[in-house]
Amino acid sequence: MLINQTYHRSDTNEEDTFLQLRASLPSFSQPIRPYTLLTHTEDYHYLPKPRHRRPSHLLRLLGSSFDPFWMSIEQPPEASGAAGLDFGSLPSDVASAVRSWLVSSATCELYYQWMDLGPAFWPRWLRQTDCERGDRVQRCSFPSGMECVRAQTTNINILAWHCQEIRDGGEAMKRCLWRQVPYSVVTACTCSCK
Repeated sequence: MLINQTYHRSDTNEEDTFLQLRASLPSFSQPIRPYTLLTHTEDYHYLPKPRHRRPSHLLRLLGSSFDPFWMSIEQPPEASGAAGLDFGSLPSDVASAVRSWLVSSATCELYYQWMDLGPAFWPRWLRQTDCERGDRVQRCSFPSGMECVRAQTTNINILAWHCQEIRDGGEAMKRCLWRQVPYSVVTACTCSCK
């Protein structure tokens, strides 16, 4: 995928100690997953009807929390990083190539893919970010021994369709509405010891 943001290792011992301690915590070492509510259509008995999914109304509900960098109303096109590469003009200088390889090997990149959370969330398309691609751990040193880890996360707000049962006398009714919920995303990566 495309590189969106890079965070380079700090030279301060205090910050390095903090990053090492944080990386050793079990909850930090687990990849951030999409929001933990069920995202399969068959798991919801009361999905929002088309009248509940009008973008103009949902944009008003989400307000200033709508961020087109992190979310999309329509399915976004998948970017192809390799499509625009020009292999016809490779540098002839070997030293330059080795230098470039070393720099890129020591850089921690933030990767993303668009995730469809389904009709119970709005916007349903969110940019899922992490410091690695799938199950591949990104190495960032030569010789190897260090890897890229999350250095910074933030929460963005999305809307989740929430239904609850309300008892009025002896009769039970379902009342459904859109609620803002936090969604955690990775915003920066750093190179750290394993």
